[in-house]
Amino acid sequence: MAERKRSRDGQRESEAFVDTAETPSQQGRAGGNLERKVGTRDLLKRAMQDNPGTTRVRKSDERDDDNS
Repeated sequence: MAERKRSRDGQRESEAFVDTAETPSQQGRAGGNLERKVGTRDLLKRAMQDNPGTTRVRKSDERDDDNS
C-alpha cells in the first residue's frame, strides 16, 4: 500500500473528490432485459414477503437474456 503524506497546511484535499450524491437503495428496472427481469422478481418478492432476503440472478435468467 502506498504511504500517505499528511498535509502541512491543514487542508483536506480528498473532500473535493468525494461525491456527496445519495446512492440508490436498490437497482430497479433500468439496464436491460436481465436486470429488468431480476428487478421485477425482486419487487414482487418484497411486496409479498415480510423478510424477502436477497434476490439473485438465476441461470435460467442468463440463458433467456437477449443482451449477450
